[in-house]
Amino acid sequence: MNINSSGTYVIEEDNYELIIDYKYHYSTGTYEEAPIEDMEIESVKLNGMDITDFFWDYIGDGIYNQVIEYARDNCNK
Repeated sequence: MNINSSGTYVIEEDNYELIIDYKYHYSTGTYEEAPIEDMEIESVKLNGMDITDFFWDYIGDGIYNQVIEYARDNCNK
């Protein structure tokens, strides 16, 4: 089974809004091949300002894990 999904992960707080657009792919694999999971973050905006490069340079890993968990939970919705 292959799942290809795209979506938006949003973090809203009192003083900011962070919007992350992503593409998610999952393949169950076969008996001989392991499952494959991949996610590409396409853009990151903070209060409407594109901060994608800053995100990858300084923030990436922690939020990336939150977004991939969200993508897993929401790819079939």
